[in-house]
Amino acid sequence: MQGKLSCSETAGSAAGGVITLVQRPPLLIQVITRLIVGGAQLTILGLCEGLREHFEVRVISGPDEGPEGSLRSELEALVPVLVLPDLHRDIQPIRDLGALRALRRTFLSDAPAIIHTHSSKAGVLGRIAAPRPATRVVHTVHGWGFTPADAWWTREAFIRMERLVARRTDALVAVSADVRDEGCRLGIAERDDYYVIPEYVDYRPRPGAFQASRERARKELRLAESDRVLGWIGRFVPQKDPRTLAAAIHGILVASPDLRAVLIGDGPQRPEIEQRVSDLGLSDRVLFTGVRRDARALLAAFDVLIHVSRWEGQPRVVQEAIAERVPVVATRVSGLTDIVIPHRTGYLVDPGDARGLVDATLRVLDRRGVAAPLPGSVVEEIARRHGHEASLNRHLHLYDQLLTSTDGIYS
Repeated sequence: MQGKLSCSETAGSAAGGVITLVQRPPLLIQVITRLIVGGAQLTILGLCEGLREHFEVRVISGPDEGPEGSLRSELEALVPVLVLPDLHRDIQPIRDLGALRALRRTFLSDAPAIIHTHSSKAGVLGRIAAPRPATRVVHTVHGWGFTPADAWWTREAFIRMERLVARRTDALVAVSADVRDEGCRLGIAERDDYYVIPEYVDYRPRPGAFQASRERARKELRLAESDRVLGWIGRFVPQKDPRTLAAAIHGILVASPDLRAVLIGDGPQRPEIEQRVSDLGLSDRVLFTGVRRDARALLAAFDVLIHVSRWEGQPRVVQEAIAERVPVVATRVSGLTDIVIPHRTGYLVDPGDARGLVDATLRVLDRRGVAAPLPGSVVEEIARRHGHEASLNRHLHLYDQLLTSTDGIYS
């Protein structure tokens, strides 16, 4: 990779100092709207750690946090983090203009070799502010900013904006082939303009044997070693479809009297789901833990993880469950067809299909076709294609192409 040359003065003599050339690594700035504990943010955290050998890395973010928790302190332990007060997730024209100006000033002052934007708002503002063509610009689509829940005019406005800022992008990264294909279908960019690079997910399981991890996790959750356990991790928001989750849990628990359910997470719909569980007479069999920063370490407690989202980019929790050798029953959303493999790692059903979730989950619990712990060879096979090393290496390859190309990759 090409670096910048800067002069530094070393030990001098009476005749004067000795000037040597010191090669500095290229400056890479990652830009995201907020540093909550989420998939895109965890990918940035992993990339910052892995890229420090090759780049001078900095992160720019807005100030917003949420009930999911914050990754700001973890990132600050790795790289410098600049928080822009005006960079918020919601559309706020005056603040958006302030964020745009602040980004532009920072980019002109720091002169990064590469600007890599993430999330919809930061992706739009960061790409507009980027001083092209001097700086190469990358944008990762972790999931399109418009969703099936949006009004048609909101979706259309987002799509038109994405088409416009794509013209100011040297490389578009999609976290899954499904995300890429949707972008192509909507005319945001052509198929060959995307690089499919998975989220940065570490597929290495907890140290030690699976059974030891399970015992530790169940002890932490105060579950008996003999319990059969259904798990879910997420936010109680419409995207994650907690109402279908509640319906599926009801059917599964009724069919399996010895089963316990553990729901990890928080969100505005949590009280509604807790009340529904209570009305169904299942409160003593369903544990609501709230947000847990050690959620991945608790995965081994589960016999099966269910994931019922209506839409996604590439769900991290599903990958982490498989990494911990726990089978998954999930809805058929973006990024899962190569990860949740029938009879090998789990099963997929259509979004909103509570009956399908019940049937597939009972199949796993009855150890018909797939069961915990998943074979290590299966996990390793998926890790080679989708794990953190694959993600890091593909990012490095892309950055190298950008820095050595005179015309850019997509412009």
